[in-house]
Order: sequence, then structure tokens, then C-alpha cells
Amino acid sequence: MQPRTRLIASLVVLLAIFVIGVTGFVVIEGVSIGDAAYWMTATLSTVGYGDVIPRTTVGHIWTILVIVLGVMSAALVISFLQALIVSGELRRVLGRRKLLNRIEQLHGHIIVCGYGRMGRLIANDLKQRGRSVVVIEQNPDRTSQMEEQGLLYILGDATEEEILVQAGVMRAKGLVAVLPHDADNVYVTLTARGLHADLHIVTRAEQPGSEGKLQRAGADRVVSPHVSGATLICNMLTRPNVTDFFQVAAKGVDLEVDEVVVDEDSPVCDKSLRELQLRQVAGVMVVAVKRSDGNTIYNPGPDEVIRCQDTLILIGPAGASAKLAGM
Repeated sequence: MQPRTRLIASLVVLLAIFVIGVTGFVVIEGVSIGDAAYWMTATLSTVGYGDVIPRTTVGHIWTILVIVLGVMSAALVISFLQALIVSGELRRVLGRRKLLNRIEQLHGHIIVCGYGRMGRLIANDLKQRGRSVVVIEQNPDRTSQMEEQGLLYILGDATEEEILVQAGVMRAKGLVAVLPHDADNVYVTLTARGLHADLHIVTRAEQPGSEGKLQRAGADRVVSPHVSGATLICNMLTRPNVTDFFQVAAKGVDLEVDEVVVDEDSPVCDKSLRELQLRQVAGVMVVAVKRSDGNTIYNPGPDEVIRCQDTLILIGPAGASAKLAGM
């Protein structure tokens, strides 16, 4: 039995003894309920009655019995409370409250549903890239791992609407569903899309036939690890140098591939790449421009005009995209 359960049980026993003791004094001594409650309080606190004492022999016996049982139950309450504090349960309860308060302050964060092998890699990678992350995990044995990584988390079932709300899904920028079963990922996607229509949702599909279901449920991107792994292996065999280049760029160590969304008030708006001179100013090369309507222009020419809400796909030194975003 957990320390908190034992404490609650002992409090229930102490309350029952108090009620039974009050009833006994009322019946045996013929006093009012108020006087009986006063006698019981004085008995359990061991401070004595003063000049008011039970008048009958049966009352004395009842008082002795109440003292023995009451003091024993009070001692149990104190010992279980100490055990609760020593075991860290109270600290964990207060820590959970503090954790929820921190999550309530987040805006534009990313929710990762599932902290298995893939979820752990995704959450840690996002955190290393400076993104705010909230993990939803049902297995309590994994909480220590998340705490070691300094991750914010919700312990619960990601398929439940209440849990997604606690994770701040209405304020989140994106959601990643990497639960073990495709059916659960479909349900998470449906629920999250219903709560936040503009949420960017990426899900994992274990079975090939699940990709269409996840897309119909509202996923923006569906990733099949088996398909992605097979493609990567083929690329390593046929285009090893290209693969190495993009892997290094993806890590952003010395070179990075990144994307920047052009805001409405950005000085980049309505200017051509020739005018912007991004290679000289920020040290980056624009390899693609994705228009707000979804159309993508690859290897844009110098006369291509950048519009507001365009997404620029860039290649350059690590940190150069941040410099461009700050223009």
C-alpha cells in the first residue's frame, strides 16, 4: 500500500473513532453533542478535561477505551504523514503542480505523444534545438527519464481530450503522435485537430495502410519508419556523398538546412533575391521558395520576388537562418 493510501486510511479510522466516541458519550453520560465533541477532542489531544469528567463507571471505561484507540490511531496518522514526506510523495505532488503551472505558461510549443524509443529521440532533439516541448506519456516508469532530460511532461493517456488540454494543445504550434499503435495515433490526431484547427500534426504510421487514415484524420505529415529507413539505405548505397551532406546539414553542426517564414512586417517582403543579396548579407543560399498557396519553386532565380508568408528553404552556416529571421 502506498504511503498516501495508508495516510488516508488512518485518517478515516481516526474520524470513525471520533464519531463513535462522541456517540458513546452522548448515550452513556447523557451530555449534549457539543459537550461530547469537546470531551473527545480533549481525550484525543491528551490535554485532559479540567473540572469536567465522566460521571459514571461505564463512562470511565468508555473514556479509557477511547484514549487507547484514539491515541493509537493518531500515532498512526503522524507516522504515515512522516512516511509520506520521507518517501517524497508530498514533494512529487507539489512538483506536479509546479510542472503544470509551467506548462500553462507555454505558447507555441510542441507536444510529443509517446516517450518510447522514437518519442525520446524526437523530444530530446527538439529540446536541443531550443524548442519548448511537452511530452505526454502513460507509463509512470518513464517519468524519471523525462525529468533527467529536463522535459515538461503530462502523465496520462494522449488519446483523452482532457490530457491534451492539460498539455496546452490550444496554445501549441505542433503535435507529434508516435504512440505504439496506429489506431491510437489516429484517435490522437482526430482529437487534437478538433481542439486546434491550425495545429501542425506529424504522426508515425507502422502499417502502410494506416497512412491514408492518418491523413484523413487530419495529420499534415505521416512518416513511415520502414519506408524512410529503406529510402535512406538506398540513398547510402547509390548516393553516399549526397546523403552524408544532408545528414550533416540536418544536424546543423557546421552547415544547416533550415526554413524561415517571411512575416508580414519583414523587410524581405516584395523584394527580389537579387535585391536582397542574402548570400552576402546572411551567408545563406535560397534553394527553394514555398508560396503560401502550397506551390514550391525550386532553385529560384535572382529575379524571383519574395512575398509575405512565403517559406524560404535555406542552406548556410549554422545559425545563419536565425540571422536572416532577425532581419
